[in-house]
Amino acid sequence: MSNKVNELYDTFGRKLQYLRISVTDRCNFRCKYCKPNNDFKSLECDDILRYEDILFTAKTFATLGVNRIRITGGEPLVRKGIIEFLSYLTKIENIDEVMVTTNGALLHKYAQDLYNAGVKRLNISLDSLQGERNKYITGFDKTKEILEGIKLASNIGIKPVKVNTVIIRGFNDDEIEDFAKLSAEYNVICRFIEFMPIGNSDNWGQENIVYGDEIIKRLSHYEPIELKKDKNAGPAVNYKLNNGGTIGIITPMSKHFCSECDKLRLTSDGKIRPCLLSDKEVDIKEIIKERNEEKLINKIIESLNLKKNQHDITDMEQKYDFKRTMSKIGG
Repeated sequence: MSNKVNELYDTFGRKLQYLRISVTDRCNFRCKYCKPNNDFKSLECDDILRYEDILFTAKTFATLGVNRIRITGGEPLVRKGIIEFLSYLTKIENIDEVMVTTNGALLHKYAQDLYNAGVKRLNISLDSLQGERNKYITGFDKTKEILEGIKLASNIGIKPVKVNTVIIRGFNDDEIEDFAKLSAEYNVICRFIEFMPIGNSDNWGQENIVYGDEIIKRLSHYEPIELKKDKNAGPAVNYKLNNGGTIGIITPMSKHFCSECDKLRLTSDGKIRPCLLSDKEVDIKEIIKERNEEKLINKIIESLNLKKNQHDITDMEQKYDFKRTMSKIGG
């Protein structure tokens, strides 16, 4: 496989630099917004890409200008062999960063292994600091274990550790200040995300959204100062607080950041998804199995050409019915 980098751009001039890979749709949680249906069925094992398939795909993407890879799920830490896989992934030429998104329930067991494997950044999804609320959302109360894992990851040197919280009015918006305090105490970045119609859209409505501007106003007594955005900051606008903490605001609904989108997503069953908020996908599974680099590159280009200027989720009152739940997309 060629090591030469041939940069690719979509039809709007955005350079492809970032790949999100779902390694499994299985999870040790059953979150309401991720697996909302009682008849949810996981993929058959034979339908999920092998690690060898993913490594071939990642190496091909790396020749096209991708220098950052995020591993997602489901929950990636439940897949057997994940640490060994990550140790190979982090060594791919031209890949500068390998990051992992996790629900954090197993992080206290794997934080050191992740660090040793070369993982440089961690995102932990945590929508409440209260046990009963977490049990309501995820089906389990693993709050103690998650917080233990977050502190351990931060202490061993994974930087940054980001805690992602979807703020939902009437459910957890009273915890905004608690997360701001957690940021300072644990030396992590707490990022607040506007509620989106992915997964259980029947429970989604404009009245549930707490917009980014409101979150900043609620934390005004912490005198938030907007930080200069670095090249790997992603969609968040970060702020330093006077308590020493750092927060981020992610606004997919109120302030589109689609113009900055430099990513594609690979699902665990071998489909490229150009946009989280679109059902358009390009199937590359058989091409991966063939190890046909030329065909794969053509499919990647096809996927890039499907990317729109911005997503179509504009009607706040509309109910959206996506064909895949979040666990099958990979976030």
